[in-house]
Amino acid sequence: MRILHSLLLELPPAESEFEQQVFEFCQKWREGQTAFLFHSSGSTGDPKPILISRERMYASAKMTGEWLKLAQGDVALLSLSPTYIAGAMLLVRALVLDLGLILVEPCQNPLENLPPMNIHLTSFVPTQWNTILASGINFKNYFSTAKGILLGGARVSDKLRMDMGFPVYETYGMTETVSHIAYRVWNQDHFQILPGVQIAVSDTSCLLICSVLTENKWIQTRDLVEITAPGRFILTGRLDRVINSGGLKIQPENIEQVYSSLTNVPLFVAGIPDDFWGMKVVLFVESVEAIVWDTDFIDSHLASAEVPKEIVYLASFIKTASAKIDPTKTVALYLNSI
Repeated sequence: MRILHSLLLELPPAESEFEQQVFEFCQKWREGQTAFLFHSSGSTGDPKPILISRERMYASAKMTGEWLKLAQGDVALLSLSPTYIAGAMLLVRALVLDLGLILVEPCQNPLENLPPMNIHLTSFVPTQWNTILASGINFKNYFSTAKGILLGGARVSDKLRMDMGFPVYETYGMTETVSHIAYRVWNQDHFQILPGVQIAVSDTSCLLICSVLTENKWIQTRDLVEITAPGRFILTGRLDRVINSGGLKIQPENIEQVYSSLTNVPLFVAGIPDDFWGMKVVLFVESVEAIVWDTDFIDSHLASAEVPKEIVYLASFIKTASAKIDPTKTVALYLNSI
């Protein structure tokens, strides 16, 4: 752990590879570097390089600062790699808004060995948040004055969405939008866009986004959405994850939500080739032991075509470099093993 009162002061010598990455990024920012190279997460394909200008990153930091009413001297916690946009943008917010910074080596429970202190801003991926909730940590020791706990990088299951007594936001965004452009709170189904962001829907029902963060150009995502009101949308799935099974197009996200509400074990749904169905709906579960599922609950929440035809238990899933589950490679490894 390392506590820095300001990133605008002289930086200390790095004591780990993580700190080295953090301090190198900060130094490049302070020297006025005009663009930074990132890679997409790779969760839906091979990671692709994306060059993002300093101006866009600055604008994103100011947008978040205004949204959360962050002020000089507020304290941020970083336990994500700065080589990806989520971690880098937390650093940019600390640099632009002059926030204090707590550095914790990226791990599943960043609070485990952290003494009580006031944290105003942090970003977690859902697996970290899941681990923190399960640990029974007293959140008042850390977040009693929090302005924003941001959960992103993957869909947040319903089991992780609850009233915490401090602001926790599930965020929506990607590398191309310089992190989040929308958020939702625990008791809402819809995402609310941030000021300055425009949205629309493509002919394929995918979300379109335009803002200064996209250089005022419309970009098309692969996320299927329904716009419920001006500036509000509901995610319904991913265009590239649709399973065509028995002539029906099935979206795995709804199935995952139902099963995730019954367990904290990582899981995902995918289609695998099948002589009868064409593509068979299969639930993959990261567990060495079979789980006893509440079939009545499942049958009441899923259509018969959505109920997985098979459940596969694997000791571990393949992960991307950003620690997300890689369904494509996991399924391929499984198919090669049978």
